[in-house]
Amino acid sequence: MLRAERIAAPAVAPVAPPPGPPPLTHHEILRLAEPFSRAGRGVDLPASDRAQRHLAFRPRQHAAKDDMPAVREQLQLDASDAAATRLQRRLVVADGAAGMAASMAPDMAEAAATAGSVASLNAEGAAPAELLAWVDALPPERQWQQAAGVRVALGHKLQPLPRGQTEPVLSLLQASARVAGLALVMTVSRVKNVPAELELRPAAGGQAAPASLPEDLLAVLGLDWSRLSRHSAGWRASLRLRGDATARALDAEAKFRRTVEHLVQVLADAPAHFHAQFRGARWRVALRRAFPLLVCLGLIGASAAVPLLELGPGSVFRMLIFNAPPLLLVWLFAMRELPRIELPPLPRPLPADAWSPCRPALAAPA
Repeated sequence: MLRAERIAAPAVAPVAPPPGPPPLTHHEILRLAEPFSRAGRGVDLPASDRAQRHLAFRPRQHAAKDDMPAVREQLQLDASDAAATRLQRRLVVADGAAGMAASMAPDMAEAAATAGSVASLNAEGAAPAELLAWVDALPPERQWQQAAGVRVALGHKLQPLPRGQTEPVLSLLQASARVAGLALVMTVSRVKNVPAELELRPAAGGQAAPASLPEDLLAVLGLDWSRLSRHSAGWRASLRLRGDATARALDAEAKFRRTVEHLVQVLADAPAHFHAQFRGARWRVALRRAFPLLVCLGLIGASAAVPLLELGPGSVFRMLIFNAPPLLLVWLFAMRELPRIELPPLPRPLPADAWSPCRPALAAPA
């Protein structure tokens, strides 16, 4: 009788993760910091991270100028990628304590916490000396604006053009402001024709945000503003931008300022005035939101009427009806945003306490 023997599986050695870049050596620090030292910027070793290959430099103070408040400039060089280094400049408002705790690349939540207090500039794609020259060529006051007495902080990116172009392209990545107890943050996609994202959150350290906001609060500004949608931390909307990289950045800045001015005006007033002032715009928004539903109802009615039509074999209308479904699918997927089939609520006057928690916390001019 044969006895089954237990065959042990061969031991598999654990796969070691690929080694990361080595920490910065003393010689690498001297080499990377050389153009900064020549420009009078010393290395801040306690603030640097040699293991992550991040090199920080001693902060500099900038006095208030034009729309820019007094800010503290922070530079950090990222050499973790052997192919290209990246340089980031952060301008932190002197009274913006929340901005000091934010990371060098804040996400949406951290950007909302530091809204209006931190302006950043990212440069990449060149040698450290050239990156420093690009960053210094953009005045700090270029990244600050005023809209209806509210301070607007801008986050830009500098990137060289292909095919040997030496002048970098300035594009907008983010904009933020504090309006009436709310942090307004706009994030601009790097992909052309993709709308920017607007988010409203309760501002850090501010008063309580309103429990509800009308969905057409921003959509009354025009076709480029979408409706507000509620999520766990606040509200979101999309903003359509136009033009190439440079024109798109300018369009984003102008529309963000207009959004801030609109919120300052609306939230400083009684909710009932919003309905009275934007009555026609609110009805146009409701009609725009109902358009996908009306199209569906029209298609259903047209399909029911097709058998009643007497169309010959060579009729153009017969060909269009036969090819309507694939054409509609192509049109659907070519849209920037998928249409939402809904029956929108009719515009009505808002309750008197719709955004009363916002009104005492209006942002003061910087």
